Amino acid sequence: MRIIIAALALSVAACGQTTEAPRPETPPSVETTPAPEAPAADLGPYTNSWDSAEFSRFQHTLRAAEPGSRTLRLQAQTNAPGGETVALYPLRADGSRGGGRTVFVVADMDGEEAQATWDIPADGLAVQVAVENAGGRRHAGTYTLTVE
Repeated sequence: MRIIIAALALSVAACGQTTEAPRPETPPSVETTPAPEAPAADLGPYTNSWDSAEFSRFQHTLRAAEPGSRTLRLQAQTNAPGGETVALYPLRADGSRGGGRTVFVVADMDGEEAQATWDIPADGLAVQVAVENAGGRRHAGTYTLTVE
């Protein structure tokens, strides 16, 4: 009888114990490469140069760190003692001019600067910088357009 009681005690004790299923081995850790960061928005300054006897046109999409009203500063310098008009025009979605010149300078050998305030939307503002060489003589120069 003692054997039966001992056997019963052992079987009851065995029923109360839980055995864990073996855990699957975890694969060795794999280093993940972080996703590449999106390229930073081109916040300018936007700059170009010309050397021509004709009109020169340059297109940019202006961006601001945060959308909203921003000051645009246009600075231009040329080798022409009489000067050349360098003007900024808004563009439509199809690339055509979307209105009259908003800001312009008459560039000279010393360099000239002008500013205007525009709203820059979150997706940017397409503009054209035109060097309006009305005289038809060859001139060279540079401009810089800054969004502040």
